[in-house]
Amino acid sequence: MDASHYRTLTVSRGLAYNVFHAPAAAGKPTLLLLHGFPGSSYDWRRTAPYLAARGLGVVAPDMLGAGGTARPADAQAFRLAAIARDVVDILDALGLAKVVGVGHDWGCVALSYLSLLHQARFAGFVWLAVGFREPATEPFDIEQAMAQAKALLGYEWYAYWLFLSRRDAGDVIQEHIDSFLQLTYAKDPATWPEVLFRRGKAAEHIEGDVLLGRADWLPQEEYDKVKQEIITHGMHSRLLWYTNAVDNNDLEENKKIQKEAYPIKVPSLFVGGSKDPLFVEAVSLETLKKYATDLKIESVDAGHYIHLERAEEVNKAIEEWVATLSV
Repeated sequence: MDASHYRTLTVSRGLAYNVFHAPAAAGKPTLLLLHGFPGSSYDWRRTAPYLAARGLGVVAPDMLGAGGTARPADAQAFRLAAIARDVVDILDALGLAKVVGVGHDWGCVALSYLSLLHQARFAGFVWLAVGFREPATEPFDIEQAMAQAKALLGYEWYAYWLFLSRRDAGDVIQEHIDSFLQLTYAKDPATWPEVLFRRGKAAEHIEGDVLLGRADWLPQEEYDKVKQEIITHGMHSRLLWYTNAVDNNDLEENKKIQKEAYPIKVPSLFVGGSKDPLFVEAVSLETLKKYATDLKIESVDAGHYIHLERAEEVNKAIEEWVATLSV
């Protein structure tokens, strides 16, 4: 990611975002890349250069709480409608009337709210690893969600949220950064179910300094950069995406979203990883199928971080699909 393409943009609620922007060539669309947890815009290091080299515009902000963007201490700042407004403010500041939205992980949750509240600004959506998130209109109870997941899937999918939403989770991660990173970017994604989906195991694993080894697709140099970014900017604020969800801060705004806004009336591309333990087709993909009127589905042989592990395949899939859009 070329440092010369970064700029600081302040959104309407006064928060400063660190934004990568490579302008599009004449007649080419711009892609908005929204990363997930626990990363930063550096997550797009294998995507942004590929797209820009083909004349496509790229906008990739450090999402709220991460990288060089503002790091609020209040979970209320992470209400998803407010974050969606921030992203639109960024597009306005860059003079971009319409873009193609691309999300990964929590970036897909932000993308969901952009679809719900600002769909007219998008020519299409690309969902990587995670599909459309229907806004919850009933309180989220993590214990109830875990029980439902166990009944449906046989394991407590949300178990790791218990750790990530703890008030001291940021300190724990900072103090045990390598065990956290080598769990997040594990050499073998099959490790996740035994750790993430079992109550108490994520904290036990991280605090115990269990080192699994980094993924083969993550070179030491990149691992060190990811590690240094977290050491420099901290974990506390970016964990508030989870706290916001557990605290139900979106609930009242969700209730105001009209059902007519739920359908995704522009084309969508979903790319999933066949080895991603976090992907639950019965939840994520079925919801996307329910609301997307024009949906293409692709799969790659990868874990959760498909755009990094199988960058060439994912980049090509995005490029070819974007070429079919009317932008």
